[in-house]
Amino acid sequence: MTYSSSSNPHGQRQRDLETFWSDLRQGIDQVYNKENINKQRYMQLYSCAYDYCANVSGDPNAKANDLPKPTKKPMKSGNGKQGARFIGHELYKKIKDYLEVYLQRCRAKIVEKDLQDEVLLDFYTKQWSDFRFSSKVLNGICQYLNRHWVKRKREEGNKKIYEISDLAFVQWKEHMLTPLSNQVTRAVLKLIEKERNGEVVNNGLIKTAVESFVQLGLKGNAPEARLLVYSQNFEHHFLAETTSYYTSESMQFLEQNPVPEYLKKAQKRLKDEQERCDKYLNESTRSELEKRCLQVLVEQHLDIFYSEFQNLLDNDKNEDIGRMYELVYRLEGGLKHLKQLLEDHILRVGLKAVQSCQESKESVDPKSYVQALLDVHRKYNDLVNKSFDKNSLFVQALDKACTGFINKNCVSEAANNTGKSPELLAKYCNLLLKKSSRINPEEEELECILNDVMVIFKYITEKDVFQKFYRNLLASRLVNDTSVSHDLEGSMISKLKQECGFEYTSKLQKMYTDTHTSKDLNDRFQEYCSANPAPNDSLQGFSVMVLSDGSWPYSRPSSEFNIAPELRTIHDRFSSFYDKQHSGRKLSWLYSQSKGEVEWSRGKPKTSHRFHCTTFQLSILFQFNHRDSLTFGELQTNTMIDNDKLDQLVKQLVSFNVLALSKQSVDGVTKDTEMQVTDLLQLNLNYSNRKIRVNLALPLKSESKQETEQAHQSVKDDRMLVIQACIVRTMKSRKQLKHSLLLAEVMQQLQNFQPSVPAIKKCIGILIEKDYIERLDGENDTYQYRA
Repeated sequence: MTYSSSSNPHGQRQRDLETFWSDLRQGIDQVYNKENINKQRYMQLYSCAYDYCANVSGDPNAKANDLPKPTKKPMKSGNGKQGARFIGHELYKKIKDYLEVYLQRCRAKIVEKDLQDEVLLDFYTKQWSDFRFSSKVLNGICQYLNRHWVKRKREEGNKKIYEISDLAFVQWKEHMLTPLSNQVTRAVLKLIEKERNGEVVNNGLIKTAVESFVQLGLKGNAPEARLLVYSQNFEHHFLAETTSYYTSESMQFLEQNPVPEYLKKAQKRLKDEQERCDKYLNESTRSELEKRCLQVLVEQHLDIFYSEFQNLLDNDKNEDIGRMYELVYRLEGGLKHLKQLLEDHILRVGLKAVQSCQESKESVDPKSYVQALLDVHRKYNDLVNKSFDKNSLFVQALDKACTGFINKNCVSEAANNTGKSPELLAKYCNLLLKKSSRINPEEEELECILNDVMVIFKYITEKDVFQKFYRNLLASRLVNDTSVSHDLEGSMISKLKQECGFEYTSKLQKMYTDTHTSKDLNDRFQEYCSANPAPNDSLQGFSVMVLSDGSWPYSRPSSEFNIAPELRTIHDRFSSFYDKQHSGRKLSWLYSQSKGEVEWSRGKPKTSHRFHCTTFQLSILFQFNHRDSLTFGELQTNTMIDNDKLDQLVKQLVSFNVLALSKQSVDGVTKDTEMQVTDLLQLNLNYSNRKIRVNLALPLKSESKQETEQAHQSVKDDRMLVIQACIVRTMKSRKQLKHSLLLAEVMQQLQNFQPSVPAIKKCIGILIEKDYIERLDGENDTYQYRA
């Protein structure tokens, strides 16, 4: 390329710039016509653009190699003005005009061929892809223009000047997108509708078209502005079309199919739309698209869902329930009604299960009762965990429903006692932990069952009732040595301690410890007896359990008892031994809890039997060692057993045919009449039994029922004391408190049972009478602590 001087420098420069542009235009044609451009040709075009832009001192003959190299800061002359003049406006305008003409020709082809729908979209996306690539190459050729002239203009505040790549996008938007926007968007939406209808479509066309909308947002703008083209030209129409499509489809599908099938359909549609976002939609559309889909696919049909939910529960359609949950979960507040429906359903099922296991108004099998409760909980706990993904709302529904039917049901109503469930649960634990003639489960299996028991225990509101019955039954197992495993006893106490705290199990733990302490004490006593043999000591297997006073549910004997001489020797010997071991302690013998074995023999080996008896029964039978008959009065005098108890004991021995009434007394004595002091009792010398070992130590008449009633009454009495202690503790801390606040404090602090308001009021009255608290003068609803 050559240049010639002229007397008109400005006109000469203009002609030379035209020469520069001619060569540069040829290169741009090559770029947009997708001709192959090698590296040398690319550098020639870059140098040409550089020469066009940089002209030192207006010398038109200056070559690119003679011009100053571009620097980060422009060179300045002595007067502060730039030493090089950047002639960018002419080049920028020529490129803009070139792009405009090029795009008008592209649009003319569309109009000429009358392209529509997918054919139009195919042409549009192909032209866009080529144009975008070519514009990227052109942007590289014009980098010098971008870094200097364009940058200076934008810094001066001219925001209508763009880098060449952005200029190309602006021209595309003006001359291609704006005129063809409706046609292109309609073509894209038709392809999406076909895909929704199950047809195979070219996703690449949709993706490229959508990307063109996004990329036409200039990178220098704010994030919201960059997506403005995409939002106005596509997203708005797409969301409206989606809403219309699924509104129509959902209504038609529900009219022709059951709800469970619709749940599958809706779930699939939501998944499809998520995949659609992944494939070709912009990420900014995802949230609004999901919101629209949920609105038309789920929210508009919630009433139908709620109606069907009960049918799904009744028929145990857990998978469909899970689908409904997954759909409704995404709606704000949508789960509240489902939660209430589930809670009501579990409550009904639980009450029905309890009713089915009730044998009679007075008799309920603890095992069947607890198993019925566990079956209901296990079933719906699995439902909550799997179908509802352990959602806290439905966990609360399960807990509330279980608390309802476990504590208040037909069994508790029949007994007129809300403490029936904890009583039966304690008795079920006794069945598990007590030895029986049946084959007991292995320890590992029992441990699992006890864990299930603790699940029910968690829902018991009157835990003090359970504590009372469990303590009584534990005492019986430990004293009679009928526990399946001492390790399991300790494990159960640990579970209760973990659930309710140390104070709840302190007495149980002390009882458990006493059994181990007593074992050591018995070992020392046996060593003592071996080292100091005593005459006439014929008792074998003698052992004693020393129980801590206050921990065990036994009270000191209220009446005297004359122990038989046959037992007196070893009895006194152990007392003496214990006094030497523990000075200052006093033993109180609980004869009612003591047992032993006595051999019945009439001199013939085949006629001997071993009777397992209580200490009272032993004392009665020992009276017949020297005499074959005694009156009831003589037995009472010799044993000093209370008349009522002796009456039952004697009748019990008569029922076992060990003793017999004389002929004179038979007609006057029945099981419902009391025996008279003159009634004569004889040892049945003709006693026979196929068993060698016979258990005579069975509960006395109505003893079990009386113990149950006494336990419940004891709980009521203990509660009054606990409430009073809580009131005193609260008032001592607060000094003054209003009536309503005091009630709230007491109810909040008492965790093992729910005190009734009348009971709290009664305890307040008792404490006022005892001068622990008083009403404030002039304010009857305010109490004051009295120090």
